[in-house]
Amino acid sequence: MKKQVMMLGLSVLLCGCGGKSVEKEGTGTFTNDNGEKTTARVKLKNDKIAEVEIDETAKGKDKTKKELGEEYGMKQASPIKKEWNEQVAFFEKYVEKHGIDKIKLNQDGKAENNDVRSGCTISVDGFIKAIQDAEKNAK
Repeated sequence: MKKQVMMLGLSVLLCGCGGKSVEKEGTGTFTNDNGEKTTARVKLKNDKIAEVEIDETAKGKDKTKKELGEEYGMKQASPIKKEWNEQVAFFEKYVEKHGIDKIKLNQDGKAENNDVRSGCTISVDGFIKAIQDAEKNAK
């Protein structure tokens, strides 16, 4: 009898794991003190970030920073020699894998976490605020 109860419990556990996941999408924004607008689009699976896309307006430009790519011209000033779009791509992948809850920011809005800083040395506080807004707006 004990063996049957254990098998039944194990079956319930295994079947429970295969339930349908709940997916939602949302868009959020944040405008910084310079007037640049950050937009984030998230896809959530069971209320966790599965995908994120971030872009930002470039002050005085007709294109976003992602659209500008190499033309944005940040690579020379970057301590890791990465352009804005390259750093954001790294940050997006980081967030998809780890989320945003454990990212610690310094007073400049840059990540203090070494694993984030290895691929993204730009300010991410606006990205995080836009992502949080997108999560809140997800339906």
